[in-house]
Amino acid sequence: MRMLEPRPAPARAAQPRLPRKGPRLLAAAPFVFALLFAFAVPVSAQPAPTPDAADPTSDDTAPPSATDGTPDPGAPAVDPNMPSGDPHDYKLRELEEKVIGLKERVFRSKTRLLLLKERILNDVIAEAKVVIFHENDMGASLRPVQVLYHLDGEKIYFQDDSAKILEEQDSIEIFNQNLVPGNHVLAVEMVYRGDSAVFAYLKDYLFKLRANYTFYATKGKITTVRAIGYQRGDITYDLRERPSITFDVKQVSYTKEDVTAPTATPPNPEEGKE
Repeated sequence: MRMLEPRPAPARAAQPRLPRKGPRLLAAAPFVFALLFAFAVPVSAQPAPTPDAADPTSDDTAPPSATDGTPDPGAPAVDPNMPSGDPHDYKLRELEEKVIGLKERVFRSKTRLLLLKERILNDVIAEAKVVIFHENDMGASLRPVQVLYHLDGEKIYFQDDSAKILEEQDSIEIFNQNLVPGNHVLAVEMVYRGDSAVFAYLKDYLFKLRANYTFYATKGKITTVRAIGYQRGDITYDLRERPSITFDVKQVSYTKEDVTAPTATPPNPEEGKE
């Protein structure tokens, strides 16, 4: 076996030696630092620009365009409430809203009327209704000449024989109104004259009767008072003692017809007086 001999390394070509510049750079270093310091001071002394000092001609200060929400003065006015679409639909919708508003007003008016009616009915029931009748039960021997009624000191009815009403009607309604619940005083005056074909002397008799009666008007009820002129006793009584006045009182509760029916107008106290 033949042993391989190592090959000799190739000889490197001789490179030229560069001259050493280290001493020159060290000598120029102070000069270089001086120049850098001179230029660095003015630059650092300048203040940084603020946002207010920005260029007025930049895009940030440009006038707003038409797309930023500002209306154009030259553009026609547009109703902001008017929806987009056909204007006829908008008119129809507006008319429909007006009709609905009118219906609501009518409904509110009807409600107020119902409340007012209920209040009036409650006020009527809360008061006491009083009805007063004049009745003649004297018979044919005594003829009515005049009647006068006062209720709580006020004249409510007067009638004489000029109109022949007292002779023709045995029962006359003279008062029909609502009063405050409580006690009330009815004062009655009746004048009768004797009238008989058999006993002619009776025509010379004139009977003046007076009577006061206190009754209680109950709340929510109808009180009916009847003042009746009649002859008490029998034929054995003295004729001058027989003419008299009596009262009859009845009370009933209100009915639906009584509440809804209008109150009768009381007769004129001066009716029949000339």
